[in-house]
Amino acid sequence: MIELNGKKYECTSKIPLDLIDDKWKFLILWNLVNKPLRISELAEKISDISQRTLSRKLKALEEVSLIKRVVFPEVPPKVEYSLTIHGERLVEIFSTMAKWGELYAKDMGATID
Repeated sequence: MIELNGKKYECTSKIPLDLIDDKWKFLILWNLVNKPLRISELAEKISDISQRTLSRKLKALEEVSLIKRVVFPEVPPKVEYSLTIHGERLVEIFSTMAKWGELYAKDMGATID
């Protein structure tokens, strides 16, 4: 049994599932792979997410140390989000999942563009 942040886990494999508990968090992390982005850039890349939801998900990911928020001392303020080392490690797993998904889709006869 492992206790982390007040939650008990019987298996450590449940920790990432608990941290990335919806598609929005996954998409935010996936879009931060190549470079830090501003909230407006993330909103463009994830076009069907509302501003409110995006803000809430960013805050949640920051609270669990998967992303970091950097505020630049400019007027108007500039804020960028990027992956932490924990976020980078988790995205490596996503990459493996994407490769698995592609192989699975091919095996199942899907057409891939």
